Order: sequence, then structure tokens, then C-alpha cells
Amino acid sequence: MKVKLTPEGQITIPAYIRQKLGLQGGDEILLLLEGTDLKLRIIKPKRLSEFYGTLPATVPYPGKEAIRQSVAETLAQKTQIENS
Repeated sequence: MKVKLTPEGQITIPAYIRQKLGLQGGDEILLLLEGTDLKLRIIKPKRLSEFYGTLPATVPYPGKEAIRQSVAETLAQKTQIENS
């Protein structure tokens, strides 16, 4: 497909291509220069939930409240050490 470069150095990706690739305003695109060829690669950020299960669990998940309690205890201990 042929597109025209504006005087500001911008191009427009046609709507049907944006729709097919799922591109929206604000999405990031990586420009790769290979010789005289320019390639575009879409950068889609992943949600943290997409990484669920990618690493093996070494300890069972104790739950949010247990983690909050552990963090609070650790911070309290650090505060006591610093104030001693």
C-alpha cells in the first residue's frame, strides 16, 4: 500500500489496517530500519494478569491479608532498628 508523507513527516495508517491490527490512538509502534527498508512493529503492553502461571510457584499464595500483615511487620521491624 502506498501512503504519502506529510510536510511534518507523518503518515496515516489506513483505517482498515488499524482495525485489522487492533490499533488505537496512543498505541506505540516501533520503527525498524533494515537497509533501505522500513518495518513497523506494534508494541502492545501486556496486562499483569497475562503473566499468571508463567513462573513456577515455590510457596503457596497465602492471600492478600497475610501478605499485608507480613509487610507491616517487616516495616515495623525496620523502623525499630532505625530508631534504636
